Amino acid sequence: MKTSFKNSFYYYSNLSLGGACVLFASGIFAIIFSSLESLYVVTSLTLFALGFVTSLKAFAISITRSRHEIITTSHLIVLPKQTETRIKVGLYGSLLVQITVSITFAATQSSTNFAFGILASVFALGNLNMWAILNGTFHKR
Repeated sequence: MKTSFKNSFYYYSNLSLGGACVLFASGIFAIIFSSLESLYVVTSLTLFALGFVTSLKAFAISITRSRHEIITTSHLIVLPKQTETRIKVGLYGSLLVQITVSITFAATQSSTNFAFGILASVFALGNLNMWAILNGTFHKR
């Protein structure tokens, strides 16, 4: 099912924020109940896999669009200045939250299972890439 432009405008931002919340919640549960550490690992690896696939899809779209438009790698990470503040906060904020939460959990917990959380930040990066390629405007070749 293809997402329309109007719906995708906030879709990836909200999805990224949701991923950050899920990572945080599963980490808190894993800290409180050590038997749930495997839930944190599974959550982290799932977010990593989803983010990796999303990043690959965004890259494939950028290759297709680059035949007619000038697209660089930085265009998939740095959002244009005219991007709404809500979207920037959602995309960059969730990336920052996922990185901060995962590093904090890994640094403060004695279990090595919390190191898997660092991989989860690829989810936020994948959503950022996908939003940028679907909603960005680029110069014509």
